[in-house]
Amino acid sequence: MTPMPIDALTTEADELYGLVPEEFTSARNARAKAVRADDRELAQRIGELRKPSPAAWIVNRLVREQPDGIDELLDLGQDLREAQSAGDGRALTGIGSERRKLVSGLLHEATRIADDAGRPPSRAVLDEVEQSLIAATVDERAGEALATGRLVRGIQAVGFEDVDLDGAVAGEASARRPPKRRTTRSGGEVTAERSGATASKRTSKQGAGDSDAAAEREAEAERRRVDAARAAERERAEADVQEARDRAEQAQRELDEAQDLLHAAEWHADELRDERHDLETRLKELRSEIADAERGEREAERARAKAATAADRARDDVEAAETALDALG
Repeated sequence: MTPMPIDALTTEADELYGLVPEEFTSARNARAKAVRADDRELAQRIGELRKPSPAAWIVNRLVREQPDGIDELLDLGQDLREAQSAGDGRALTGIGSERRKLVSGLLHEATRIADDAGRPPSRAVLDEVEQSLIAATVDERAGEALATGRLVRGIQAVGFEDVDLDGAVAGEASARRPPKRRTTRSGGEVTAERSGATASKRTSKQGAGDSDAAAEREAEAERRRVDAARAAERERAEADVQEARDRAEQAQRELDEAQDLLHAAEWHADELRDERHDLETRLKELRSEIADAERGEREAERARAKAATAADRARDDVEAAETALDALG
């Protein structure tokens, strides 16, 4: 399949979202200014790119500096979704354990990246990085978005629902080739073997004999107790899941509000910096104009003094001429 062409905005964003946040705004504005003469629409779109959050910046750097780890994470995500679809609890447990180890390693690298850049991450930032990595394994589209290396904000998964990607990526959300697909960790036929083994374990036990009614009743009672215990356990688990979802939704709302405040503050700060730049430019122009005016003032003063001297001399000449005229009677 021929890859889709990457648009100009995505190309610009690839470079910008690899920078540290402190460099982002000035670099973005410089790029917008540089392309304005040739493409005003592209310049406007570049100027609208938002600075990445601290967590998004760290994830973007991970994508660039730890591509093998990110590819492995996305492969795990594919296996996880397949196991979830098949209802393979044993595979889910194994993949979950492997994912925890891989995410832990990536978080260690994330801390190193931030420390090396002189931006030690807070616990909240690392939590957001972790949530983004996990979300990439839950939702294939979220994995593609993370793999672009152009996240604007962190992403979060709630259960196995689709991850909200609105405004999460600068440029095309899947402009780069998604990670190569692999065969399942169980190899397909192995899964069938697991299913067969599980089914064999469910074979009910034979009673001591058709005549042993008491043993049969005891076995039936045991099955009912097991079923009741499983039902109660499932009910508790469902309640726990719902409670966790409620907490996650509340946390997401609070995060969205905080991000909105952050983006508003960043926008306002950018506007003030732009205004300061304009004022500094105008101040420089005014200083030049004042210097020119002062030079003109000095030249005018010299001209006035010269004219005053000439006027004094002319008055002296008038007085001398009048005296001479009076002498002639």
